[in-house]
Amino acid sequence: MVRVRKGEKDFYLSFKFVVSLFTLLRLIYSRFEFAAILTICSFLASGGYEVANNYSGTIIGDFYMALIDADEKYFWTLVWKATLIYFGQTLLLAISSLITWLLYISMRKNLVTALHKMYFRRNAYYQLNSVDNAGIDNPLVSFRDQRITQDVERFCSTLTNNIFPYILIFPGVIGYYTYKTWVTAGPFGVGIVYLYFLAGVIANRLIVSPLTKWTARVEKAEGNFRFKHVSVRNNAEESAFYGAAEFDESECNRSFTILMKKQFWSAIWRFPPQFLQNFFDYYGGVMSYLIQVFPVFIFHSYKDMDPGTLSKQISNNAFFFIYLINSFTRLTDLALSVGEMAGYSQRISEMVNYLQDVSDDNTNYYNCAEGSEQSQELLITENLSFSSPSDPRSDLVTGLNLVIPKNKTLLITGSSGVGKTSFLRVLKKLWEPRAGMILRRFNQKNSMFLPQRPYFPTGWLSIRQQILFPRLEEDMPCVDMENERILNILRTLRLTPLIPICGGLTEPTNFEWQDTLSPGEQQRLSIARVLFHKPPYVFMDESTSSLSVEDEAIVYNSLKEVISLRM
Repeated sequence: MVRVRKGEKDFYLSFKFVVSLFTLLRLIYSRFEFAAILTICSFLASGGYEVANNYSGTIIGDFYMALIDADEKYFWTLVWKATLIYFGQTLLLAISSLITWLLYISMRKNLVTALHKMYFRRNAYYQLNSVDNAGIDNPLVSFRDQRITQDVERFCSTLTNNIFPYILIFPGVIGYYTYKTWVTAGPFGVGIVYLYFLAGVIANRLIVSPLTKWTARVEKAEGNFRFKHVSVRNNAEESAFYGAAEFDESECNRSFTILMKKQFWSAIWRFPPQFLQNFFDYYGGVMSYLIQVFPVFIFHSYKDMDPGTLSKQISNNAFFFIYLINSFTRLTDLALSVGEMAGYSQRISEMVNYLQDVSDDNTNYYNCAEGSEQSQELLITENLSFSSPSDPRSDLVTGLNLVIPKNKTLLITGSSGVGKTSFLRVLKKLWEPRAGMILRRFNQKNSMFLPQRPYFPTGWLSIRQQILFPRLEEDMPCVDMENERILNILRTLRLTPLIPICGGLTEPTNFEWQDTLSPGEQQRLSIARVLFHKPPYVFMDESTSSLSVEDEAIVYNSLKEVISLRM
């Protein structure tokens, strides 16, 4: 039973977010490859778009001057010039959007691959899901892999679509339009814009931090609600036998109510930053004309200009001012995206830190050793004591001394809960013994463990792949001799009716094995794996409990025959 560390864990927009972000970026950019190249391309495309945008923004003033001066020739020249500029601008925008999506795919690929590598290394996934959840959500009601799937997807999407396209180029954009504003409106105009931005930053900092907390809470509640429905789906028959529809409906509604409450408060906390974002976005237009006070009414910089030239200058000034304001308001707009992303990044990095601790743990976690294969003893234990990780103070077994010869079959019996399965977990190095010594003369290559609950990986896998498991089908040649051996095994175990249902040995199924086979068929198909791989040593945990006496005799006779040939 997994040890659960309860408690609501909140995340905020703080220095921890910066640390978590760099933790994930190190995984995304672990080496110079596609993601790094696309990031550079995104920077260039966004920069090119800003250059084209500058030309398209200032050409409006030329149109004003041509119309006021009634210069038809110049007007048509501007039309063709503007057409080319806007064509290039829209093309660059489309290219930038394409690169952004490719960058999202590449980032997600790198991050998920890195997480998978850590998740499945040194049985970290087992430790996290079955031993100690380390405070990373509640494994009884939430998806642990939500952080690998949904959180990573939203983190990468927010980063590439909302943040990266602007954050990479904003220093150059702000620097250029600050210079243009300084030339036309002087330090007063620049000062007004910067004070306007500073007020927005301070206000955002005060009201966005709670949004980060509620984003993380909503994501956890979403996982809980989704997992509840998956649990009902996976146990629909058992629930129906119990007549538990009313109970499951009540529990689903309870989980959904919790989710709705958290989404409600998330919406409430989203209102202040959303209002602030809209205000700074729309009031920026007024600010752009307010700054015109300095060159027009205070400095009288344009008193000698003719109407056409003046209209062009006013239009260009408005573009420079509003674009500088817009550049800053885009930064304040990012506060919403950053606030949401902070929740995702801290949830993911928390899991990364745990997985790295497991992967980097080089201590002798298991008090065991492997002896010479020439010895006649398969397993020796001396004063072995172990307990459940969820209750380490209560020993399941104390002072066990055991010697198992290689050429003997051992049957361990006892009432439920005395530690039979737990002993196998210790032998498999899934649990740490509390005291004593284990000398093992078997390893992953020459032994096979059959767990109490048969495991059939999902993905509409062929019957051949299910028998080859845990080996990959592509790693083993599909030759007639091997397929004939599989057919013989299926005949021996009375599983040949499965072949026409599957459409053949190698055809993908249109069903999932765990949902289709009876408990007895699942156990016999698990035994088929042993008969195919023919390991010298097999450890079985009630692997024939659902079989008839006749089928059980067939299984054990087949196992004895196969194993005797390998010893």
